Amino acid sequence: MLLRLQVVFVEPEHEGNIGSIARSMKNFGLNELWLVNPKVQVGKTARALASHALDVLENVVIYESLEEASRNLSYVVGTTSISAKRSSNLIRTTITPERFAKIFPKINGNVGLILGRESSGLSNEELSYCDLIVTIPTSSDYKALNVASASVILFYELWKARLSRSYGQFEEANREYRDRLVMFFSLICQESKVAPYKKKLILKAFKNVICRACLSKREATLMLGVFRVFLRRTLS
Repeated sequence: MLLRLQVVFVEPEHEGNIGSIARSMKNFGLNELWLVNPKVQVGKTARALASHALDVLENVVIYESLEEASRNLSYVVGTTSISAKRSSNLIRTTITPERFAKIFPKINGNVGLILGRESSGLSNEELSYCDLIVTIPTSSDYKALNVASASVILFYELWKARLSRSYGQFEEANREYRDRLVMFFSLICQESKVAPYKKKLILKAFKNVICRACLSKREATLMLGVFRVFLRRTLS
């Protein structure tokens, strides 16, 4: 039983972590590993630690940038150990792995789980490509987990949810629908004379809400219809 998920490891610096992640992927029904601008080769150490997951390593896809990799994904889920300390920091507004595991089965299309580099994780710019951000709650004494250890927790929660729940399927609103919702909402902000310095934050907040809600295509269509009517009447 395979899970529909691309694991995207950004700029790996230690091949041992590549091998360990491949092994964990195999443990929990994952087989698609993408590397973004790797700093090391997938060599003997990676293969040794991958153990019986050599097929995962043999089929690794390499991209030059996260932006390039994201073009092939309909839903992008980032990871970070640094959550927002203030409610105004919308880029680092996070959910738990358990919450993500509940959302995941409702998403159609290619879903990418983005793992950050060992030394510094994902930057704010890289997190801005993401539709959701996941963090693993840890002690405040030392928040950052090794990326291979963190991956085990993330993969386990997804696998556990797959085994323990039966989800009803519905046609999810894909990236095109979500982008259209954001575009219409941006126009509404413009017509409502929202201050430019607030608009960026408001749009990010709106995107966070619709991504966490995992809208169906029908729900998105209804919302788009209301937005169109509002704008038509406002602009006429």
